[in-house]
Order: sequence, then C-alpha cells, then structure tokens
Amino acid sequence: MIRRFGLVAALTFGLAGAATAQSSIYDYALQHPTEDAALTTPPSLGASVPQNVQLHQADDGNGVYGYFFYDGRPVIVDLGTRSIVRIG
Repeated sequence: MIRRFGLVAALTFGLAGAATAQSSIYDYALQHPTEDAALTTPPSLGASVPQNVQLHQADDGNGVYGYFFYDGRPVIVDLGTRSIVRIG
C-alpha cells in the first residue's frame, strides 16, 4: 500500500512539475512572440513538428520545452521529441 502511494505521489508531482514548466514557457512565449511558422496543416497535440520549423526557448534555457507561433498563438513543444504538448 505504501509503495503504491509513493508511486502515485511521484507521478502526481511529476505531472505537476511538467504542467508548471509548460505554463512557464507559455507565459514566456506570450511575452516574446515570433512570426507564425508556415505549416502545411494546423498543429495538433502529439504531432511532430517538422525540422524546418524554428523552435524558440526561454532565456533560462531549461531545455525541456520550446515554442513557435501558429495563427498568432503559441504552440509548446517537447524539445526532446519535437512533439506538440500545448496549443495556445
């Protein structure tokens, strides 16, 4: 029972940390907009971002999430996989 609680707590805190990091880069992107990326289809959650799309990072250089803009909205990307984790 205690092991199960520890696993649930670790997963919960891990997800909370990821959400905080995503919010942080999202806020940064809103304050530092870029030109919209040219994509052939609109971005969708989980989709991979093409290599020709330039990803931007926050000045703190956390290296976990980056962003680009599409249709005037920030799109948050996992830098390790180049997959979209949040759209505007």
